[in-house]
Formats: sequence, C-alpha cells, structure tokens
Amino acid sequence: MNISKISETVINFFFPNICVVCGEDANKVNPFVCQTCLDKIEYIKFPYCLTCFQPLPDGGAHCWQCRKTKYHFDKIITVGKYCSILRELILKFKEKDFLKVVLGNLLLDTIKKNIDVNLIDYFISVPLSTKREFERGYNQSQLLVEFISNKLNKEVIKKNLIRIKDTKPQFELSRAERLVNLKDVFIVKEPALLKEKNIVLVDDIVTTCSTFEECSKVLKRTGVRKVYGLALARD
Repeated sequence: MNISKISETVINFFFPNICVVCGEDANKVNPFVCQTCLDKIEYIKFPYCLTCFQPLPDGGAHCWQCRKTKYHFDKIITVGKYCSILRELILKFKEKDFLKVVLGNLLLDTIKKNIDVNLIDYFISVPLSTKREFERGYNQSQLLVEFISNKLNKEVIKKNLIRIKDTKPQFELSRAERLVNLKDVFIVKEPALLKEKNIVLVDDIVTTCSTFEECSKVLKRTGVRKVYGLALARD
C-alpha cells in the first residue's frame, strides 16, 4: 500500500464519510450524502410552469398564478419539490455548512440543463437578514453561489444587492402578507455595475416567488437585462 492509500485509510477511519440522512456510507462526489438518499429526491420534471417551475401534473405552459401576474424575473428554476430528502438536507444545511458541496452540485446540474451558462454575467445570493446571518454564522445562499460560480468560472457580486430591513420569516406568512413583508426591503448600492447584465439570483426555497420578485424588481430598475432565479426547492 502506498503512502496516499495509507493516508486515505487513516482519514476515513477517523473522519468517515457518513450520510447525514441515513447514516450509511456516502460517496466522494457528493460527500456526506449517499446515492440512495439522493435518488429519493423528488426532482421536478416536465411538465412544469415555464416561468416559476411549479409542477403542472395536468400539463400546460404556465400555472394560474403566472398567467395572471407580470413578474420582473425572467424565469425561475429549481432542483425538486420541498419534501422528503431534499427538505431534510435544506434544513440541515442551516447548521451544517459542509452540505454546500452536495447541494451545490444539485444546483449546478439544474442550471446547466435549463439555462445557457454562456449568457450569465454574474451570480448574486438573496441577502439574509443581519440577525439570521449572525445566528447561523453564514448565509447558505452565499455558500451555494460561491460553489457554483467557481465551477462555472463566473463572477460573484457581493454586498451590492443588500437587505436594509429585518423582516418576519416568510414561512410564517400568507401570500398577501409576504408581499407586504418584503416591500422596500432590498436596494442596490452600485447600479452601474449591473447595467445590461444577466444575473442569476440564488436562494434555497421558492414558495410564492415573492422574494425573487422583490429582488428582481430592484435589479431591473437598475438596468439589469435578465434575472434568473435559481433555488434548491419548490414548495
């Protein structure tokens, strides 16, 4: 056995690559999550809404909400439904930052299938409230943005789209309350940097599209050409 093999054996003994969901052995491509658990994710497949990625079991091009609403974002794409394994991974990600690898790979695969990456200029994460970022120690969307942009050799724009108000958690609110909750929450500090650019905006979960919409509204006012929303799950 050569030195590298010995080192690998020692590392695996003291720091085993165990799936955070089921406790079985994980793999090297997606550390800390085994392939069996990944295969249980309910990936969103066609037919889905071409605007917000909501699954459409009865077919059609757009969901009822997108048919009656004029959004500022151009398109939202997500990995899967907010349930089962994917939901568990997203919840664990709030405390286990190392899950950025497996979740980042899921987003990477999704964006390559749905957007021409050659058209993308910048990646931006949805800003987390100051209080919640302090409590967690990091913004999980920012970790995902850094992972994806590094893989695609794209630039990340930090601290330009910022949140100027702390708000109630969106999951506690109705659709109407969510829209009011996010009103005038985001601003762009340096608009000239984003003018005529195509942006991918990254968040963890999409429910009513209100967070993406409010961010996109502000970005489009600065002259951004296109805004694509990218998220892990559709609730």
